[in-house]
Amino acid sequence: MRYESDGTDQRIYVRQSWLNDALMCPQRAHLIEKHPEMRRENDSALMGTAVHAGIEQVLNGQVSPSNIGDFCVGWFRSKKAELESEGREVNITNTDPKNWNTHISSMAQAWVNDILPHVPAGGETEVKFSVPIKKVANHLFEYDLWFEGTADYVHPTGIWDWKTAARKYYEAEKQSQNIQSSVYATALTTLGKIDYTVNFNFGVMIRNASSTGQIVNVTRTEQHAEWIIGQAVSVVNSFLLATNLGDEPRVMNDQHHLCSERWCPVWSKCKGSALSDTTDTEVSNG
Repeated sequence: MRYESDGTDQRIYVRQSWLNDALMCPQRAHLIEKHPEMRRENDSALMGTAVHAGIEQVLNGQVSPSNIGDFCVGWFRSKKAELESEGREVNITNTDPKNWNTHISSMAQAWVNDILPHVPAGGETEVKFSVPIKKVANHLFEYDLWFEGTADYVHPTGIWDWKTAARKYYEAEKQSQNIQSSVYATALTTLGKIDYTVNFNFGVMIRNASSTGQIVNVTRTEQHAEWIIGQAVSVVNSFLLATNLGDEPRVMNDQHHLCSERWCPVWSKCKGSALSDTTDTEVSNG
């Protein structure tokens, strides 16, 4: 969430990633916003970004599908070296570094084999959006809510988003709970890039040495837009209320697998300031 004001009107910009964080753990979203210097790149995310870069190049005709694996591995290695030259190490999560190249190449090839044949030609890659969604005015706050972000691929027949993941997606879960698809559909229909009912397609590549691709389709309607706007307003309002408490913590929620030193960049300023990442395991193991 970020603020912008011209002295008269106040805008609040919300990205789907921030909204996801804020709903999962408000304190995590607050601390990441407060301490941007603590953001760190992990190997899983960097591998995913490398595959994204290759997919974009293929869709734009800059790289042949047969060369996507080499391109993605080269991109990953170049970016890793750049980060290290800045003194920023890549955090290792669940993948042995010796397997990075193999996993990246395998995921890229899975996209070519299992997903690309179903992607309609003629769309736009990396579609950035920043769009006014709702004017909020009550007895406490007055602001314009904006959604902003970047869609991987937009075609009149649907929105596509490329994902690398440890396991396959469950379509029913994404249909009922996914935030990103609702935010993107709301923003891109507002901009006139696509019409309701919106088909939002996740192109998923499983992160292993023998990757396969999966297409998971969810639909988004005006009713989904109404819900995600209300949800965003409720979260933003709660954060605005909390600003009156100064540096007091927001709701602190550790009931999620991402609450760990491995996955949360601000762990050390939150749960990690009181407990080690292995404390619960040590106790449970006697």
